[in-house]
Amino acid sequence: MAEQFNTISGLSAISAREMRQLYSKVQTLEDVVHDIFDRGTKPNRQENQQLQDFDLVMQTLAGMADFYEKIEGQVLDSGKADVHAATESVTLQKLRERLREIGSFVT
Repeated sequence: MAEQFNTISGLSAISAREMRQLYSKVQTLEDVVHDIFDRGTKPNRQENQQLQDFDLVMQTLAGMADFYEKIEGQVLDSGKADVHAATESVTLQKLRERLREIGSFVT
């Protein structure tokens, strides 16, 4: 039971941190888009670079969804979560590493 609590607690903490980071990125993207529309011109070089974060947000959300689907499948199949295996298909290396931090909770 303690292992299950640690797993849930760890997953929740990591997920909350990821969601806060995504929220911050989306707020920044919203500001950039509003500035571009208000100005009525094409985005400048800096704005174009900032707009690339849309791709990062989408990849992060897709990676997290895939991770949780794999965890769910593992738990349904074996009753245990293998975080390392669940993160293997996450393409963003830094996200994969952050998600693997839960492994320290599950040993």
